[in-house]
Amino acid sequence: MIDQSEPTTPAETLGSLKPPRCAMCRARMTLLRSEPDAGGGDKCTFTCPKCEFVKTKVIGGPPDLSRHRPPKKTRRPQTR
Repeated sequence: MIDQSEPTTPAETLGSLKPPRCAMCRARMTLLRSEPDAGGGDKCTFTCPKCEFVKTKVIGGPPDLSRHRPPKKTRRPQTR
């Protein structure tokens, strides 16, 4: 099973990255590999040593704004 997470903030780098916990068993995951991402960041693949769950996370690069909700439209009071 593979979990593809959204990109993180550009301030987060590989050196300061704390490996995530496994979504299945909550054990600390280990970095399996890191490769350049098309968006300018690094695509990191983590694996769980306990249950072999795999998670992919993009570190750095520009944020993916398409994942954010548009601002809520406010209703204006009707004037008579």
